Amino acid sequence: MEGVTLLSSRVSHFSLRVKIALLLKGIEHDDLPQDLRNKGQLLLESNPIHKKVPVLIHNGKPIVESVIIVQYIDEVWRGESPLLPPDASLRAEYRFWTDFIDKKLLDCLMRFMRGDAKNEEFIENCELLEGAFTKLGNEEEGPFFGGARMSFLDVMLAPYAVWIPGIVGVMGLKPASQEQCPRLHNFFQSVLAHPAAKLALPTVEALKEFLVARSAVYRGK
Repeated sequence: MEGVTLLSSRVSHFSLRVKIALLLKGIEHDDLPQDLRNKGQLLLESNPIHKKVPVLIHNGKPIVESVIIVQYIDEVWRGESPLLPPDASLRAEYRFWTDFIDKKLLDCLMRFMRGDAKNEEFIENCELLEGAFTKLGNEEEGPFFGGARMSFLDVMLAPYAVWIPGIVGVMGLKPASQEQCPRLHNFFQSVLAHPAAKLALPTVEALKEFLVARSAVYRGK
């Protein structure tokens, strides 16, 4: 399978998911970072409905939305480090918690940055994720939902290893403590040490700079 291009943004948590998945699979690809303030013709033509990144273009065919793209990558390059488990019920659990991450965790963080959510709501979401690790992950096998290696659900959550510290540093978010969420803390530290994530993720300092530049927008000023 040849001809893989990723239209992305360096700090977009959705783009980062796809980048990590490509690196985990060892898929050669071209990166085309997009200026989201001045969207180019290729992005507009590839994603005419939402006009957003990420977009994966595979042999001329665009695939959009990070969850759909990562599933597509796993299906097309199935033999290379499979991300989704073979068990149907576990796949359903992974998809449920992916939905939770996007509709609860992300939504809460975005509203916090706008001043519309309380810190306690974020802590509650972290504690629920801690419960997911207890239910789905085997700590003896490794720090990830997939044990010693990153799985689909790990890819979905991994960008928050830099996003949460960035929001803590710029917006004053108070994170869940090590005592409250030990598995979640261990997960984030393991993500930051993972070779694929280290290549894909921006530094926390770079993300802080982005958040400072955008803070007026997030606060609705």
